[in-house]
Parts: sequence; C-alpha cells; structure tokens
Amino acid sequence: MRSIEFRGISTRPAERETSLQFVIDGVSFLELVREAELPGALAEQLAADYAPSTSLSAEHLLGGAPDRVPHGVEDDEHLLLGCTCGIDDCWALVARIVADDDTVTWSDLRNAYQDWDYRSIGDLTFSRQDYERSLRAAFGAG
Repeated sequence: MRSIEFRGISTRPAERETSLQFVIDGVSFLELVREAELPGALAEQLAADYAPSTSLSAEHLLGGAPDRVPHGVEDDEHLLLGCTCGIDDCWALVARIVADDDTVTWSDLRNAYQDWDYRSIGDLTFSRQDYERSLRAAFGAG
C-alpha cells in the first residue's frame, strides 16, 4: 500500500483558490508523472506542462462523480492534473478512482492527448483511512 499526502496550495489568495499537490511515498506526483512520460516526450520532442488542478472536491478524489470531464476523457475518468495555462481541457492527466471500505485506488493513468506509457507508476492503492485524513487536512477540516 502506498502513502499519499494532499497539500493545499493557495494559487490565488484573493480569490480563495486552492490547488492540491499530491505527494506519494514522499515524492511529488508531478515528478512521478514526468519520469514516466520522459521516453514518450523525448521521442515526440514534446514536453508536458502540468499543474495541480484547482477546485477538485473530496468527492471527486474519492471516486464520486467527477467535478468536470475534460474533452477526450471518459465519464468514469477523474482529472488529476491540468495544464499550467489553467484550462484543464488543454492538457489533462486522468485516472480511474475506485474507493471501497478499506482502500482508494488510482488506475489507468493516461494523458487525454498523448498515448504515453504510465506502467512505471502502475496502479496506486492507498489506505482509505489515511487518504481521507489527508484530504480533510488539505481542505482545512481537521
């Protein structure tokens, strides 16, 4: 089982907008994604430019109805990272999120626009109790 920490990052304090940074086993999720994408990005001479998506709800991150479904994404896929331009449809990284009584699993990671290989990351399974505790802390609910 993997560990996850959700860190709330104030992106626009005046508008009370917060992004969530994901840290998995002590490593930024963005860094894990960049490493997985590197072979494809080099081959295509293309660089992904992700940013933590804003306004993802706890329900979304627990596999409930997605907050929004970017273009080219299936209804059961959940946005994890968006583009640095702020438009999620521009460059979306998505996964299927399934929660049961004991675990939360992110699987089938994919970029909505590139056929890159994320097998080096694999399925990410977390303790639901720890996952929810970190979500509550990031959202300021204890």
